Amino acid sequence: MLKKHERTFSFMQQLADAAAIAAAWLFSYYIRFEIIGGAQAGLGLFYLNLTPLIILLTLPFYFRSGLYDSNRYYSWHREILSVMISVSKGLFSFIILFFFAAPSRLSRITLMLYAIMALISTISTRLVSMNIIKSLRSKGKNLRHIILVGSSQSMMEYVEAIYHIKGAGLCIVGWVDSEGTAAKYKIPELKMSDISTSSEITIDSDTTEVDAVIISYPPDKQKKQQEALKISHKLLTPIFVLPYVAYTFIGNRIEDFEGIPMVKVNAPSMSIFDILVKRLLDIGGSAVGLLLLSPLLLIIAIAVKVTSKGPVFYGQERMSLDGEKFKMWKFRSMRIDAEEKSGAVWTVENDDRRTPIGAFLRSTSLDELPQLWNVFIGNMSLVGPRPERPVFVEKFKDEIPAYMIRHKMKAGITGWAQANGWRGNTSLEKRIEFDIYYIKHWSLLFDFKIIFLTFLKGFVNKNAY
Repeated sequence: MLKKHERTFSFMQQLADAAAIAAAWLFSYYIRFEIIGGAQAGLGLFYLNLTPLIILLTLPFYFRSGLYDSNRYYSWHREILSVMISVSKGLFSFIILFFFAAPSRLSRITLMLYAIMALISTISTRLVSMNIIKSLRSKGKNLRHIILVGSSQSMMEYVEAIYHIKGAGLCIVGWVDSEGTAAKYKIPELKMSDISTSSEITIDSDTTEVDAVIISYPPDKQKKQQEALKISHKLLTPIFVLPYVAYTFIGNRIEDFEGIPMVKVNAPSMSIFDILVKRLLDIGGSAVGLLLLSPLLLIIAIAVKVTSKGPVFYGQERMSLDGEKFKMWKFRSMRIDAEEKSGAVWTVENDDRRTPIGAFLRSTSLDELPQLWNVFIGNMSLVGPRPERPVFVEKFKDEIPAYMIRHKMKAGITGWAQANGWRGNTSLEKRIEFDIYYIKHWSLLFDFKIIFLTFLKGFVNKNAY
């Protein structure tokens, strides 16, 4: 019954999205041609006929983004981001299709208005739908009843996640072979009679209102898991296995090779489209930054040159995505022989190797501005884990757990760690923790948040010297 209702709701959501796209398209035409005016007349029928096409070009991206799947496991932030990406892809496809067919008849203002209107209308309808569903679930309706089998660490994390995601509508009605784990959680729907210490599973899918069975055992009890999986031959109820994967920090991805499931460990969740959009943001942001800051860059360059002997810029080898090495540029803030005797060392407070203007440049982060060029040419990103020197990478990778995971993302000028004050002479473990959190929870909105926090809190830091 629940599946039938979900299919009905999915179809209704598709109709609502189609209506939102159509309304956004037609309203954008109305604003451009009727309210703003000053454009070619008589195109009303032309734009009206394009309405079904833009719907057909956009909805497939909604499907591919999982916007019509059950969203019990995802937050509304993720759904809104998926809508933004899908609308962008649909509009991009539409523009590409009509660039050669009718370039002179497509109004750029209308297209920009549509992008804004489509986001507003689609997100609004989805927020209304989410609130309706949340209200139904709070009243005990539209719930998915599940039975748990096993007591692995993954199972415990799953149970905690269920109650962490508000409005998920997941109801645990049984826990088989819990080995006392169930007693640790105060599950309101779960009665003591529903908890079993036996690994024998007896579920009649024809008479029991169970929507899913979740199975998970620790590595040393895989035989029990195999026995539990035998019920999949007898039930129509969906069976899910929570795999136990050790040493995973930023997530996993299931891949299929000729019917053989493979778990890719520590795989970032970025799609090709995400990478492309992030790169376009980097190119645009760095280009604007270099242009607007060019007078300041010139002043700093002159100051560096007249206050000390040596070049204006200092290139230092750093490590970025997948261990790729590159030369990161800075305004020189140290003497040219700074590491001649000591070798590679970190800067310390009141470091006598700094030039007369070097202390100021480092404390205000102005020495980092040439890295906008690194971003523009693709060595770095505006946002990402700060790159480290290879010599220190070799040292830290054996000392700090999961240190190398930070190289799963392109290095950045600023990052989540820096936005929270973890820079300079601060805990390296904390910086890695924040870097891993950033990679695991990456989104474009997260990038914008970090950029905003970087400007809000300023570039001056007491630990930068």
